[in-house]
Amino acid sequence: MGGDAPVVRERLRELSGPELYRRNAFRVTGASTCAARRTIVRRRQQIATAAKAGVAVGPAGELPLPGEAGPEELRTAFDVLDHPQRRIVDELFWLWDAPDTACPCEPELHRQHDEAVRAHARALDAELGGGEAPRRRAVGGPKRPAGKKKGRGGPQRHAERPEDGYWQTAARLWRKLLGQRAVWAHLRHRVAALDDKRLTETAVTVLEAEVRRVLVSAVAGLAARTQDPARLARYCTQWTWTGRGVLGEALEEQLTPLYESAESELRETGEKLAGAFSEHDRKTAATSAAGSLRARVVPVVERLDAFADFGMSLGVGQLSDTTALLLNNCAVALSPASDTAPPVRESFDLLDLALRLQPYEGTRRTIEQNRARLDEAGVWFDKAKPAFDPVVKALETAARQLDRNDADGAAGTLGAATPLLHELRRLGRGALAGLPDIAEAVDRLSDSAAILFNNCAIALAPGGGSRGLRLLDLAEDFCTTRETRVRITANRLLLDQAREMGLRYGTSYGVRPPRKSLRTHLEEIYYGESPVAAKVWAWVAVLVIIGLVVVFFGG
Repeated sequence: MGGDAPVVRERLRELSGPELYRRNAFRVTGASTCAARRTIVRRRQQIATAAKAGVAVGPAGELPLPGEAGPEELRTAFDVLDHPQRRIVDELFWLWDAPDTACPCEPELHRQHDEAVRAHARALDAELGGGEAPRRRAVGGPKRPAGKKKGRGGPQRHAERPEDGYWQTAARLWRKLLGQRAVWAHLRHRVAALDDKRLTETAVTVLEAEVRRVLVSAVAGLAARTQDPARLARYCTQWTWTGRGVLGEALEEQLTPLYESAESELRETGEKLAGAFSEHDRKTAATSAAGSLRARVVPVVERLDAFADFGMSLGVGQLSDTTALLLNNCAVALSPASDTAPPVRESFDLLDLALRLQPYEGTRRTIEQNRARLDEAGVWFDKAKPAFDPVVKALETAARQLDRNDADGAAGTLGAATPLLHELRRLGRGALAGLPDIAEAVDRLSDSAAILFNNCAIALAPGGGSRGLRLLDLAEDFCTTRETRVRITANRLLLDQAREMGLRYGTSYGVRPPRKSLRTHLEEIYYGESPVAAKVWAWVAVLVIIGLVVVFFGG
């Protein structure tokens, strides 16, 4: 390819990006694309003279720059116009106006081209923060429907931004233009009209090959700086006609530095969390890591994810998954490891943020399980613990009172806790039924209460009368195990028998023991089992000793 190609490609690189039209030499100088060389020289001299005199030169042309061009910017722009290989590039991306008599183009081609440039320039100006450039009536941009007056008429679409229409118009018309051979015929005509041996039709060949890449670089360049990536992604979809690879490569070039910075931040964060061993260190590291992830990683991941479907080779899915997993780990580290304290609000927020990043299936399940565990812990502390604590406290108090032989006080404590026990059982079947192990815990607590009621009934039986039976009734109401029920039933039978016989439960039940035979008494004495056995054997020993003494001295 001829010597034009390197210079043309260099100028295309200089124009690439959101400043495509702001850097255009014709827009900066206010010169026309069909202006002769001597006209441009006069314009340059006019501006230089005004600058020396300290006089500001007003904006020229239909779409002047949003801000005033500086001396260096003007000098660079005029140098471009003085170089035909560079100038032809800027002509493609600026207004052609009406064709002159020598131009082979149809007027409609020029109109479509200029409308595309106007719309594209206005859209980029709005994104770059310079606001809309001044508009000339009835040219470019979105138009109001016929018959509709400003502020009246049909339904308003408040979600649309003014530049939405410009983006649509620019993408649609550039697509239509680049499908027409007449565009390149016009540029070949301009090569001939410039009549400079430094410029050949090779420049047009390079422009035809590279123009789509330059156009998508304008929207891709905004991807790394926009405050609304989702909206920019919608604009990107309007330029997919340039080729999936073209748009994806342009986006990847802009977003790779952000991707690499997020990867580095994730590595450092993961190492900090892995290096914390004590609970205090884990919470400190998790707090710091969560702040770093929120501020420097999550915004990047969400930005990259907005453009993930445009053919980039960046591992956005893996980045999202790793970020979500680290957020999950921070949430777990920040929550209490036991049921001594409720989960912190920050843990819920971190897990919700992790799920919003749409991690892979395995990571998502892990996060959801931890989220469910925190939900259960929250319900426990909000509803279950306030219901359990007073019951547990009452049962512990009653047990201590029984240990001190204060059965009457224990019975009173249990009686006062009875409504709390009933409420706890109701909650166990209702609001708390979804919590794991709640039903078993309620049953164990109820059975413990039943045993305490039973023990109070036994302790009060000698003088408790019907009160002991009422305590056994309560014990039967709260018992949940077969063993406890059998014990309560046996004690009830004994109390009933004692009441029928007029005896007091807790004595020998009024039943006389059977008489023992003489043989039984003797056996008990012989084996030392009788209470008088020690006396009997002592007398036997004394008599034996006396007998031995008499025999010895009598002989």
